[in-house]
Amino acid sequence: MARGMAVVLEAMRTQQKSPADAASQLMWIIVGGGIAVGIMGATGIYLSLPTWGGILVSLLWLLLTVGGSFIGWRYWQETRRYRQVVELQARNEVLRVEGRYKALVQYTSDIFLILNKQGAIQYASPSLQRTLGYNPEQIRGETLREITSPEDRPLLETAFARASSAFFTVRLQHREGYWRYFEGTGQPLYADPIIQGYLLSLRDVTDRKREEEQRREKEAAALRLAVERERAEYEKSLIEQNRRQLEEAYKLLERANHEIHESLEYAARIQRGMVASPSVIQQYFPDSFIFWRPRDVVSGDFYWFLSTEDRLYWAVADCTGHGVPGALMTMICNGVLTQAVLTEGAVLPDAVLAKTHQLLRRALRQDEPGSKSQDGMEIALVCYERATGKIFYAGANRPLWIARPDSSELEEVEADRKGIGGASAPAEHYFRLHELDLPRGAWVYASSDGFGDQFGGPKGKKYTSKRVRQFLHQISSLSASAQVEALATELDSWRGSLAQVDDILVGGIRV
Repeated sequence: MARGMAVVLEAMRTQQKSPADAASQLMWIIVGGGIAVGIMGATGIYLSLPTWGGILVSLLWLLLTVGGSFIGWRYWQETRRYRQVVELQARNEVLRVEGRYKALVQYTSDIFLILNKQGAIQYASPSLQRTLGYNPEQIRGETLREITSPEDRPLLETAFARASSAFFTVRLQHREGYWRYFEGTGQPLYADPIIQGYLLSLRDVTDRKREEEQRREKEAAALRLAVERERAEYEKSLIEQNRRQLEEAYKLLERANHEIHESLEYAARIQRGMVASPSVIQQYFPDSFIFWRPRDVVSGDFYWFLSTEDRLYWAVADCTGHGVPGALMTMICNGVLTQAVLTEGAVLPDAVLAKTHQLLRRALRQDEPGSKSQDGMEIALVCYERATGKIFYAGANRPLWIARPDSSELEEVEADRKGIGGASAPAEHYFRLHELDLPRGAWVYASSDGFGDQFGGPKGKKYTSKRVRQFLHQISSLSASAQVEALATELDSWRGSLAQVDDILVGGIRV
């Protein structure tokens, strides 16, 4: 821009000097020469023709000469006046162009910098202060590198090193410390008499960059939204597909569960049909009860009652396992107990238990080498002799409790600490026989370990066998049906919302 202004001014100076001086000199030569020629011509005519005719001719020649000179003088005056008008117009045009260039440099937002070969600023346009906050005079002599982003410095340094034209985008630091984006062009004008440096033209594109960034962010957000929408649709279809599959699976499970539940109910009916009905027991012991609550539909606990010609047998047993496996064990154990008495001829409880141990190990093949089966049962077995009224007891890990009339606590008859069955057990077990001397009206109780092992109460602890004995003593004065209701209420109150952990069986007979 500065170079263009200098060229215009130089041209105007040439117009003002050369044509004007040449025209003025030429005009004076023409006028002076014309007058001289006219005088010389008129003198010659007068000398050659000294008559009135010569005089007239001389006067006419002189008149023509003076007239031509006058016309030439007038032409010179008009030419001079026209030249002044043209010079004034040219001067006004130069001032207008100069003012335009000055206004452009003064008010444009673009920054113009002239750098020397070391990158120091030799000139900075006023827009530098408006855009970056630096005073153009104060920054003169500073290097542009100091306010250029470190990542962008190689662009400028490469352009300086090559002394070539360049187009680049750089980040320059504002005086307040933040960065602004600029697009710039560089021209090496070191040989130019006016510029004498590297000319940089910088345009602030920060807002455009921000808009582009916002647009990219919006496009990225729109893309993410589209992807998320597509993913949501896909997941929705998967969920719908899974829902249908789950519904089908649920129907299958519901059908299978229904069939299993029906099978379990059927198994429960079989199990209940396997044991004697409480009403049958009450024919021989009118005051008797069975409180039986399986954890599942079928139970691993069972009671056994057998009536022979001379004796009555009554037992409460706890087999290994719960649910279906436990129920299968009850059927096997029920069978071997009956077999021990009716087939094998065992009479008293100790002999019945010993024979049952042998039969159970044989039935479960626990007597074979390498067997690892440890299934079996714990049992409290009572035998009542019809003729003598004597009561005998033998137990395998399950004691017998006796509530005598007017007694302050239950009496416990200890069981042998051994179970029935098991591959690791000896082939033969021997049990102690207890003969009980009981007064009329005494209650005899036996139970599995399920009631005592139930969690509940305010602290979620076990009920314990000790608390079972205490509670049975508290209710021993009640009727058989009232004792069953009391046991159910006490269990539900203790358990609360907790799940039942084991099969529960409590039985009692009054002699």
